[in-house]
Amino acid sequence: MSHNQLPLRGRPKKLDRNLILHSALMEYWSKGPSNVSINDICKLTGASKPGIYREFKSDDGLKKSALKIYKTLAVQPLLNILYSDQPIYKTIDDTISFITQDRKTSGIPNGCLLVMMAALSEQLGCSTLKELNKIRADIYAAFFHCVERAKLENGFLGMETDVAAYFLENQHIGAMRMQKEGISNETIAKVLSFSFKMVFQKNSNQYH
Repeated sequence: MSHNQLPLRGRPKKLDRNLILHSALMEYWSKGPSNVSINDICKLTGASKPGIYREFKSDDGLKKSALKIYKTLAVQPLLNILYSDQPIYKTIDDTISFITQDRKTSGIPNGCLLVMMAALSEQLGCSTLKELNKIRADIYAAFFHCVERAKLENGFLGMETDVAAYFLENQHIGAMRMQKEGISNETIAKVLSFSFKMVFQKNSNQYH
């Protein structure tokens, strides 16, 4: 055997981190995080189990990393809308439109990974649970900010800000559950519009 024919030794082929994260995210999002194992990700991506553990340390580490990608993809756009300085009625319209967007055209699953993970919080690792709670706190803070801004515009029903923020956050959660259950986006939009009218009374005639 010549020198050029000697078997290759040394470090294995570099793991494609982006492929692993994207595949894990979509599997968790579409099937539920408790229904997807690292073995499933290995079969899907061709990566080795030791390679994934070297990169992410644990199943908990992989879920946490996928959740961070989810925030960028599915949560940050909502936060940007809620923190915008446009009139409150436009913010609410844009929020409803974002929540009820056609997921098929965007190539993303229905429902919300946060909602699925929250329902399984006792099964999550410490790092994933910490990241989940941080993202949920960010969403609550954004709704809180939105309500405070509505007060400045004098378009607010009068509910305490924290109560209104929790109410709106839970309307978002409920909408995601409805979407996962196959309820039409048109119906979900009507439910959300009714809910937001209850809070932002002054501008209710401007909502769709």
